[in-house]
Amino acid sequence: MITVYCYNIAEGTLSTPSLDILPAMLDMEGVDVWVDLEAPTREEADVLRTVFNFHELAVEDCIAADNEEAKIDDYEEYLFFVFNAVYFDREQLRFEINELDLFFGRNYIVTHHKRPTMGIRQLKRRLERGTEFMAEGTDGILHAIIDSLVDNYTVTFKQLERSIYALEAEILSEPTKKTFNDLFKLKRGLIHLRRIFTPEEEVIESLAETEHELIQEDNAIYFHDVHDHMSSIQGLLNSYMEMVTGTMDTYVTITNHRMTAVMQTLTIISTIMLPLTLIASIFGMNVGLPFEDNAHSFSIIVTLSLVIAGSMLWYFKRKDWF
Repeated sequence: MITVYCYNIAEGTLSTPSLDILPAMLDMEGVDVWVDLEAPTREEADVLRTVFNFHELAVEDCIAADNEEAKIDDYEEYLFFVFNAVYFDREQLRFEINELDLFFGRNYIVTHHKRPTMGIRQLKRRLERGTEFMAEGTDGILHAIIDSLVDNYTVTFKQLERSIYALEAEILSEPTKKTFNDLFKLKRGLIHLRRIFTPEEEVIESLAETEHELIQEDNAIYFHDVHDHMSSIQGLLNSYMEMVTGTMDTYVTITNHRMTAVMQTLTIISTIMLPLTLIASIFGMNVGLPFEDNAHSFSIIVTLSLVIAGSMLWYFKRKDWF
């Protein structure tokens, strides 16, 4: 699906023209264009070549099956970005990564994503209420898109934090092997997320620190703000890594403690049974033994065994062995 937004700077109006007149819009002065390709077909994706004449390498990055790491490529007349939207599935405890490719030119922004992206849809809903960010120029649109993506990282992390706390509660109540597997799945996802966020932070820092002809000097401060926000998210990511690692260590400690308690109980039972087994073995042999002529021999042997077992339990308890 292709959506086209055209903002007339002089008139301050926003329109959504058809794709047929897009080339004419791009040649007009005083018009900023945002073209969004959401889950486009191969024919729709051809717009990148036929209408905009983007470089073949950038187009290949867009249509590639695998997710690309965040990057920025300068093609002189335009900049090409790769970002990643992140969604956390609490049911599966899995991060879903959605690549967002972005072309930034003098009077246009083109976004390309194979699946619906929350940040983009939020901006489209904003346009239904007002055109503030469209009125700030193409660098303002670029900032709005990146800022929306980063804001949604925070929403994702709130979901992640709830899942971590829930797993911590399970660890302290009834930990199971599934709990540990869920923690391991989260840790693996966080490691993957760190690999994604690190280059993305560098790209945003480049927008904030490097002078680009397409970005107005007065708007650079907004990219500084997004970079600060991204740095905070990196700090949260490190904190969650430590939380998950600490929870996994707690699980191992609790499991070892329970195993030690079980072994301790079994050892005490085995130790108590040793003299009782000895008595049973001796009296079970076909030899003459004390008490065999006594009518109460069985009761005497059972009582003797119970006394020995009770004495050993008392001794172990006095030594605080259980």
